[in-house]
Amino acid sequence: QTLVKRRTADWNASNTCTQVVHFPSVCLYKELGIQRLPLCPTFCESIRGAGSAFCPKMVAEESEREGALSQPEEPIAKRTCTPADARVEDKASLLEVCAEVAPSHPPDVGGEAEAVGNAFGGAKGTKRKVALFMAYLGIGYSGMQRNPGVETIEEDLEKAIVKAGGISEANAGDFTKVNWSRAARTDKGVSAVGQVVACKMVIDPPGLVDRINSHLPEQIRVLGYVRTTGGFSAKNLCDRRRYEYVLPTFAFDKRVGRPKEDFGLGEECTKEELDEAKRTEEVAVKDSPFVFDYSHRSRLNNILRVYVGTKNHHNFTIRMAASDPSAQRHILSFVCSEPFEVNGKQFVRLQVTGQSFMLHQIRKMVGAALAVMRDVAAETGFENAFSNQHKLNTPMAPELGLFLDEAIFNAYNERYGETHENVSCADYQDQIDAFKKTHIYPHIANTEETENTCRNWLRGLTLQNYPFTTEPVVEGLTKGKRNREDQRKGSGREERETVTRVSQTVKSE
Repeated sequence: QTLVKRRTADWNASNTCTQVVHFPSVCLYKELGIQRLPLCPTFCESIRGAGSAFCPKMVAEESEREGALSQPEEPIAKRTCTPADARVEDKASLLEVCAEVAPSHPPDVGGEAEAVGNAFGGAKGTKRKVALFMAYLGIGYSGMQRNPGVETIEEDLEKAIVKAGGISEANAGDFTKVNWSRAARTDKGVSAVGQVVACKMVIDPPGLVDRINSHLPEQIRVLGYVRTTGGFSAKNLCDRRRYEYVLPTFAFDKRVGRPKEDFGLGEECTKEELDEAKRTEEVAVKDSPFVFDYSHRSRLNNILRVYVGTKNHHNFTIRMAASDPSAQRHILSFVCSEPFEVNGKQFVRLQVTGQSFMLHQIRKMVGAALAVMRDVAAETGFENAFSNQHKLNTPMAPELGLFLDEAIFNAYNERYGETHENVSCADYQDQIDAFKKTHIYPHIANTEETENTCRNWLRGLTLQNYPFTTEPVVEGLTKGKRNREDQRKGSGREERETVTRVSQTVKSE
């Protein structure tokens, strides 16, 4: 199998294999570190003759050891294969030899790896490092990364690859055995159309992508794969990621998504009451519908441009201290597209590109931008938002509209582009666009229509819930937390002093 698969280019160039350990004891490359391989005698004799077309030195040394070196060596172009009665010049001919000498082990599907593997005693094939391109709808899953006890995208993907024969049962369940990595860890309910997963798997016989997809639900699709370097990591070598957040244009209309108090509703209102509030709003704006024009888009782009650059985003995530170095994130671009329609409703795309993102970071950036657009917060609030000396409570937009648009590997492609295929979604753009139109966008529009996800979230985007007042941060703690910390330490110090005084009194007595 190694003879057939590993050095095809070398064979075609010179018909000479220079790294083969001599038959019949072994027929594997030295770089594999395998010294012995049990073969049947008939196959050994046949492959010895077939090997003459690839390694003349091998046949000469074999003949000399047998004491049969009586004639001068034939030129390479005239050599023949005695057992097969034909020259073996390429891997296809070698496969024919394998089929003749091992008829009891026919290939299952007709693939090259199976044909040669059966001749070597049933081997399933050699694992190759690949980058898988995939798209999925995140609804119903607890994120991309595998997490025991919950349903994740990675768990279903690995099971499908195992059933398709890409990963053996022995390696299933342990990502370290196949060098598994993913370009982005999408959160619960978040979708993706440009996700990249790197792993080692058997890619033969042809049709691997179709076999994997046959074991996946319709909302998860593998688009294709490319061969990569052995050390490729989808996580570490992804130098930027582009996300897209889809918003209905009514989110920028202050007449829509008004607070519950305006309709006489409390915090514990029912779905029927919220639906009635929606109908009231629709009647109010029917005669003068909202238009997301150039002025709205221009103002929004000016707000989004504030995020661009390397800044401290501790106020746009959770459980992150202001002094934590990982709070520094670099945003390359953040722009709003022109409106587009889905199911008769208008939406806009907010596309953000950055090196990496923290938990809920994009949703909080979108939430803060919407607060400014709806005049709940002033644009000057951003002056302290990126300061490590201030703590700001920022709203978090719903997960519904967010999905990973593409994982980008520019640095890897520039370095290895001449020897390996580019890791890029460009070749699958048609499939990606089709998946957006058939799965992502309709899901967002239909869910918003039936569940009013964005509209109901806007009802809580008020000054009472998000006053956007800042508190000074002292060594990663807000002033309020620092006061409580000082009180706790002070009470502890008083207790220690009391114990010391009691101990001294006991000693004196």
